[in-house]
Amino acid sequence: MPASSLPPPTSYFPALTGVRAVAAYLVFFHHFNPFPAEGSTRLLHNICRELHIGVPVFFVLSGFLITLRYANAYQWNGRWWREYLRNRVARIYPMYFLLTCLSYGWNYADTGEFSTWKWLANLTFVRGFFEALIYSGVAQGWTLTVEECFYLFAPVAFWLLTRPRVRLWPLPFILLAVGCGLVWLLGPLGWHGLFANFKFMLRFTFFGRCFEFFAGMQLAYWYQQGRLRHYGWPAALTTTGSLLTAAALAGMVWTRGGYTYGQEHPFGVMLNNVVLPGGIMTLFAGLLTEPSGLRRLLATPLLQVLGKSSYIFYLIHLGYLQSFLRKQLGFENELVSLAVEFLLLNLLAVALYYSVEKHLNSRIRRHPATRQQHLAPA
Repeated sequence: MPASSLPPPTSYFPALTGVRAVAAYLVFFHHFNPFPAEGSTRLLHNICRELHIGVPVFFVLSGFLITLRYANAYQWNGRWWREYLRNRVARIYPMYFLLTCLSYGWNYADTGEFSTWKWLANLTFVRGFFEALIYSGVAQGWTLTVEECFYLFAPVAFWLLTRPRVRLWPLPFILLAVGCGLVWLLGPLGWHGLFANFKFMLRFTFFGRCFEFFAGMQLAYWYQQGRLRHYGWPAALTTTGSLLTAAALAGMVWTRGGYTYGQEHPFGVMLNNVVLPGGIMTLFAGLLTEPSGLRRLLATPLLQVLGKSSYIFYLIHLGYLQSFLRKQLGFENELVSLAVEFLLLNLLAVALYYSVEKHLNSRIRRHPATRQQHLAPA
């Protein structure tokens, strides 16, 4: 076995790096809808309202990349786990830690209020299990609790799949059942909304969102087994995946009813958590195997840079930095202000990636093999 017990990256998928930028931008326009809610732009407004679908794109991509990297090389021992967790911390934690501390420091300077336990709940990611804390600190960071839960569970899944008669598809249903049990057990305690209700569990926790990761895992196994191929006509998978994704989005727009988002409707939960990941998985299969205009676009040098810095963009696009930027710009025209914000946030994200995140990531990783050019970051 080489010095590193974890495998070096086997390949790089430029199109999937570009996808990361697109996913982050979908979430940006979900939070900052540029279209008025009434009049001729009402439909566009309702579509942008559901662009939270960028989050499932991240989750499916993470499931694919983690499985592709580690499923066939894990070892159930302390050394492997230490290195695996170190690499995961290097990928996620440095910028999150810095921006969370900045957020709480900024809030203290602004209001004079500081909660040590909420700050610690954010730094340890447990805030994502409490409904009352879900949007505290870096509000969009709740997704990192979901991500970290997958990081911890993935090696367990890899080990389980080496057992006789264990299959991948029942695992998300078992996790969903565990999530329901936690709601029944902990919800009645009423402690800051810890697993407060089924709606919260399905929307904000790994137990409800695990189908997205498992879609990515299944795609990785099919890719490793050589089961992805061209089907009949050019870009068949890319086209089918795009149509399925668009259909899930349209379904959430149509079913929203009296809810704030279609994702909150019971049928919308199924569309977002189950149907949408299937569309994203099929789209990714096309990007992996088929030449297409979309694949070429996502692989352009500009989208490679934006994709690599998309994690920082995601963390800074909403919060104190964004609010400060908006105040400084002071444009009267809302669309102009939004366009300039979008541009400046991207520039800041790129600058922070190359000056801070990339170097911290490299320093935390111990072995040279893990510092090489990596897959689209998971």
